[in-house]
Amino acid sequence: MDKVKICLVGTGWTGTNHFNGYKAIPEKATVVAVVAHSDPSKAKVETWEVPKIYRSFDEALKDDEIDAFDLCTPHYLHAEQLLACLQAGKHVMGETPACLTLEECRALRVALFEHPNQKAATGHICRSWPTYAHAKEIASTGEIGDVFYLSSNYAHKPDPNEYPSSQTWGHNPRARARLGTSYHSVDLLRWIAGDVEEVSGDYTDHARLAVLKFKNGAMGKVFNSASVVRPYIMSLSVYGHEGTIVCWWEEEILHGYLHKSAEWNPDRLKSTPLHGRGSPEWAYEMENFVDGILEGKDLVCPLSEGIATVETCLAIEEAMTHSTKVRVTT
Repeated sequence: MDKVKICLVGTGWTGTNHFNGYKAIPEKATVVAVVAHSDPSKAKVETWEVPKIYRSFDEALKDDEIDAFDLCTPHYLHAEQLLACLQAGKHVMGETPACLTLEECRALRVALFEHPNQKAATGHICRSWPTYAHAKEIASTGEIGDVFYLSSNYAHKPDPNEYPSSQTWGHNPRARARLGTSYHSVDLLRWIAGDVEEVSGDYTDHARLAVLKFKNGAMGKVFNSASVVRPYIMSLSVYGHEGTIVCWWEEEILHGYLHKSAEWNPDRLKSTPLHGRGSPEWAYEMENFVDGILEGKDLVCPLSEGIATVETCLAIEEAMTHSTKVRVTT
């Protein structure tokens, strides 16, 4: 296989970014088909000059030319479409969250066991942001010593006109968990510190807080709010016995700092422009998926990791509902 032939399913904000990600790596991948369910979506795709436009996912799934599917569909469709792709012998990238229930988590884990030769990825895009990837690299090399605490704040009061497809994301009530889209923050902490053993949490109408106990002994915290009066923020702090990493948004740029002392003389991490505004993470994510297919490289976020993040978030939802600690079930 010289190039991976992709079918993109969904043409909203995320689907458009994925399409542009593949366009940035023409030597490795080409989008040969798009599933566009509506007339406006079809009209949009026609400007992309894609060879095939399908109106049905099931119809596209029968196309032998297609090597891999990229699913940018509403949350409630993810599990069944991932399963269908794996069962049809296709590689697949599924957007977040990978699924919505423990039953779907288990079904996907079985499918991964039954189809070990297919690449299956989850689109946790934060793993492809250069600043967070640099933070992960530093923590993994032991430069800050043993990590004992991590935190991430996800605070955003979005303009509904900026993300109109959010109305379809929440079509199924199960997609509206109390922690909301802070599954991105949960995954970011899991990526750095590993699997979570136990969670607890609490919430009000305007703030949600999850406390995580990792299997390696570290503690973590995730804060979420859609009531803030400030620009978008998804922060990251990682505390080790020999150093601290802090990643913070400043004037639409994600900056990272590595502190090795109590003095203000930090090393700077790679910076990243505001997400979705010409930033490079989409091309990095798509290239990683394609390299996994072409060269067998490890995926930055395999589907198994996406499932584990959902399992952690479901435990957080249960902990918030019953005001108790909950062990994470995998």
